Amino acid sequence: MNAEDYANQAESFLADLNEEYFQHGAGLKEELALTPIYSRYHGLFELDTVSALLGDRRSRRGRYLAHFGAFGFVEDDLRELTEQIAAMEVRSTVEWDGEQVPHRKARVLASNEPDTARRHELERRIVAATEELNPQSALRLARAHAVAEDLGFADYVAMCDELAGLGLARLHDQTQRLLAATSTAYESVLLAHLASAGISPEEATNGDFFFVRRGLGFDPLFTKEGLVPALTRTLAGLGIALESQGNVKLDLEERPQKTPRAFCAPVRVPADVRLVIRPHGGRDDYFALFHEAGHVEHFACTRSEAPFPFRCLGDNSVTEAYAFVIGNLPSTPEWLRDVLGLTEFADYLSLARLVDLNYLRRYSAKLAYELELHRSPIRDELAARYAELLGEAVQVRMWPQNHLYDVDDFFYCACYLRAWMLEVQLRRRLVEQFGPRWFAHKEAGDYLKELWSLGQELTADELAQRLGYPGLQIEPLIEDLLSQDDS
Repeated sequence: MNAEDYANQAESFLADLNEEYFQHGAGLKEELALTPIYSRYHGLFELDTVSALLGDRRSRRGRYLAHFGAFGFVEDDLRELTEQIAAMEVRSTVEWDGEQVPHRKARVLASNEPDTARRHELERRIVAATEELNPQSALRLARAHAVAEDLGFADYVAMCDELAGLGLARLHDQTQRLLAATSTAYESVLLAHLASAGISPEEATNGDFFFVRRGLGFDPLFTKEGLVPALTRTLAGLGIALESQGNVKLDLEERPQKTPRAFCAPVRVPADVRLVIRPHGGRDDYFALFHEAGHVEHFACTRSEAPFPFRCLGDNSVTEAYAFVIGNLPSTPEWLRDVLGLTEFADYLSLARLVDLNYLRRYSAKLAYELELHRSPIRDELAARYAELLGEAVQVRMWPQNHLYDVDDFFYCACYLRAWMLEVQLRRRLVEQFGPRWFAHKEAGDYLKELWSLGQELTADELAQRLGYPGLQIEPLIEDLLSQDDS
């Protein structure tokens, strides 16, 4: 199979795969049926084919196709376990208030439960259900490690680092600096919000943080009815008419098995891009919708004539950075004034700062944990290590039962961390050129569209250089976190 034929088949494969993930994640079908898709495209992930791709990484297109082929080879090997785990989670329920609540919906209920004792009890039941997934998850992870070595890499870490260009060692050093620099600021704002919620710091759990993050008191500001209109007005300020984008579809319907985690399904880039969210009220809806809208606009504005590897493959840190640029708007004073018409929001901005600090610290700890996880035999001690590392970072109790559930494939946590660095650099350029109300300028929209049109041809490091930086840097991100006014 020549490179052109491989790319064409790979694009069709991704379209079918994203359609399947959309159907399952949107709650339109219970079973995640990956095997029929991989069977139709089995030639993409045969060992000889993937080995040839790995041996031809001299060009950018070659590197991106090798990245796709090798990761697809791993996923193909794991697909039966992936399907089993997905089916187990869909069927999993938690008994609550006399009803059997779907596992995914129970997590939403916990974040909305104002009674601390009830919330802790619901958390215990949720993680007990999660723990039932762990044996299969451990088998899947051990198999992933073995397949990486079958492909000729020293281990799973080396495979992910080399193919995705993550720079994991440097990134780990950078995020350790972030943890040290933000510890005092995070503790101060966390304690203040726990006290406001009547939660003892000594007894606080990750579920308590999610309840605090939920910000129930701010629900009147972030109404379910105003969600899509707020996004529409924001994009209109950038010269983007959401309602006229025929290649963009929004799925906001409530379905029992719909995942609570918003996602973008780029079925065909840029022709068919979908946004899925399960609104449950409050600020989280706005952040989730705006974040995924950043993905949607990136993919929807990608040049249709660009080669498949540049439209659909490459460095996912780039699309995550665009998602953060749009997703962070609901935590800026200018947006709150212009779009929501608010005049008093100091308490809300304090909560937004807590959320930012928590995310960055949690993902920094996730990176450290996952480096250990993927370099060790799968063993029981890792559960305690997960709770220890992440608990120290976020300063609330983390449930050890989540030590495999809270892990995305291929070090995606590193993509998020790199994206946060790039987002700050891009946002600084937008503010410098168009002012703090850049989201209200069509010229800023044109600037973003020009970047979005590149798809993911450039890596995050190259895009940072295009913005005028030496590369991805942690210092602007640390400065941004520490400069936010918490008054």
